[in-house]
Amino acid sequence: MKFNIDKGCFYEALSDLSRSISAKAEPHIMSGIKITAHTEGLTLIVCNHLFFIERTIPIGTDKMLTIYETGSVVAPAKHLVDLVKKLPEELTVELMDRHKLSIKTDEISVVLSCFDVETYPKLPVLNLNNSVQIPGSLLNEILSQTAFAASSSDTRTVLTGLLVTFQDNKIKCAATNSHRLALRECDIETDIEGSYILPLASVKDFMRLFNDSVDMITVYVSENYLVFKALNLAMYTRLIEGNYPDLDSLIPAHPKTMITVQTSKLLKGIDRASLFNRESRNNNVKLELMHGSTLKISSYSPDLGNIEEIQQIIELHGEKELSLSLNSTFLIEALKAFTEEEVKLNFTGSMRPILIKPNSNKRHLHLISPVRG
Repeated sequence: MKFNIDKGCFYEALSDLSRSISAKAEPHIMSGIKITAHTEGLTLIVCNHLFFIERTIPIGTDKMLTIYETGSVVAPAKHLVDLVKKLPEELTVELMDRHKLSIKTDEISVVLSCFDVETYPKLPVLNLNNSVQIPGSLLNEILSQTAFAASSSDTRTVLTGLLVTFQDNKIKCAATNSHRLALRECDIETDIEGSYILPLASVKDFMRLFNDSVDMITVYVSENYLVFKALNLAMYTRLIEGNYPDLDSLIPAHPKTMITVQTSKLLKGIDRASLFNRESRNNNVKLELMHGSTLKISSYSPDLGNIEEIQQIIELHGEKELSLSLNSTFLIEALKAFTEEEVKLNFTGSMRPILIKPNSNKRHLHLISPVRG
């Protein structure tokens, strides 16, 4: 293996991928980056116990990359990234033997000890016949509007993941920690049918790597993996096994009270009300309907005092009296996920979950269980 490469191009790819490597990778070879030089360019792969990331630097007309000899090596990621960062602009990289990588500039020569490439984990085999294409901006949007509601506790493993369902030419993403639920659904053309639970860590790395500039993403279903592929980037994420809760049974069907409010105004009010209790375990805010036309937002801290705010309601249907307490963090994160100017809040009782959805036909909702005030 031998190639010339622009330092900036090489460093950017190495740096992006190295962030996905576990700090205490086991076995130790998984702390490395696999580099493969081939006739079409350079392919870099990193992996951990949850996923593989694959990035290709193609041979182009700008002469950033020239391949002289093909081959593969697994180099220690941290040391390679730190080294390339400190070297001048153009690098000649050559495999001296199976475990020695030479990196040279006009004035500098470095030999880096590497791992045995034969023991590096192999990429899962793709099923090219089982796929769907989704615009990158849409996939990022629906993931960001739901993933934060997943559980941070591993007592129920399935709840630490994001449920992705393909059915009837729709994609549905949902996450819950049993105290709140975020769900977003939209139409796409797909022949895939099935539900898959993605680890939250995979989703976070996906959103970091596949940003809104990615035009189209192809999703493949493979055994025990869901695979996302763009032009020169791919993620193979392992799936969480288990049965996800029946979400339809959690969503209240017959609200007693429905109010419409301005999204940004309510968000700012909840944010202000949570100022005194943000660092306490009891980070709750209280919502009360007042005279059928206003919403009172309040909170109390025994150490700091209390905050009260009255906001006008745009529209109300049903019962005109209601009082309940909610986790302010859950409420703020839910409201931030909406892009619409107005949202509807549906109440079915003082100790029943509150349903929040946009004042539109979009299939997007958040469900938050109340707490005792």
